[in-house]
Amino acid sequence: MLKRTIAGYAQPGARVLQLGAGFIGCIIMEALAKRGVSLTVVEMGDRMVPRMMTPKAGAMIKHWVEEKGIRVLTSAGVERIERADGGDAPLRVRLSTGDVLPCDLVIVAAGVAPNVAFLDATPVHVAKGVLVDARMETSVPGIFAAGDVAEAPDLFTGAHLVSAIQPNAADQARVAAINMAGGQARMPGVLAINVLDTLGLISTSFGQWWGDPEGQGVEQVDEGAFRYLSLQFKGDVLIGATSIGMTQHVGALRGMIQGRLRLGPWKDHLLEAPQRFFEAYLAATQPDATARRHPVAAFA
Repeated sequence: MLKRTIAGYAQPGARVLQLGAGFIGCIIMEALAKRGVSLTVVEMGDRMVPRMMTPKAGAMIKHWVEEKGIRVLTSAGVERIERADGGDAPLRVRLSTGDVLPCDLVIVAAGVAPNVAFLDATPVHVAKGVLVDARMETSVPGIFAAGDVAEAPDLFTGAHLVSAIQPNAADQARVAAINMAGGQARMPGVLAINVLDTLGLISTSFGQWWGDPEGQGVEQVDEGAFRYLSLQFKGDVLIGATSIGMTQHVGALRGMIQGRLRLGPWKDHLLEAPQRFFEAYLAATQPDATARRHPVAAFA
């Protein structure tokens, strides 16, 4: 019934208002754009995908989406949704910006949250998700949690967070299963991993992409080509990265971050030329082979 209702209202030319421009929102937005609706996206944050993109990167994605004919309103919220009295649209939405938008359909894409209500009357400690340690064990010995419901320690900060993505779910499930069977396994920590296709524009973010107050970072921006790269360091370790418009070798960014590789002099070199991150990855993982292949690539 719900699918029929959405399909009925989301016809070409229909006025659709979407609340939320995060990861899930961008996926829904692409599906709506393909249907040819007149789409307005409202985001409370100051940029698109605020939980995985730097301010500059989020602004670039917004520009890309607007060029595709989608209206995007950031730093805006919904104050009221009401039935329209007359007019040619059944709904009217009042925004915190003062705008009043007539629309045929409102879609809420405000993200996901673990369903943990069933644990309310139990001794299992719950915050945003089920709190677990590095063994994926809850506050009750012998009870384990893994996947989207688990709130586990971050790889770098140790702070607990829910990271509802498949790679973490698979890693956590493996560790929980080993320990439930009497083994000894530990998660090194949750790594934030996001790969998103927004109307054909590929963006990624890994780890502590927002940086560290005591660390250093570098941004490389080509707004005309919709290409962007941000690297964030703590000491000589890459702790976070963000990219837009790049697909080649981006897995090396994840590898460097997840492996907490010591980059040595490559760290300073990347601050000058961040696009050479794949060379830095090879130098950190295959130093002998890299030296033979690029005898002068180690920095003059």
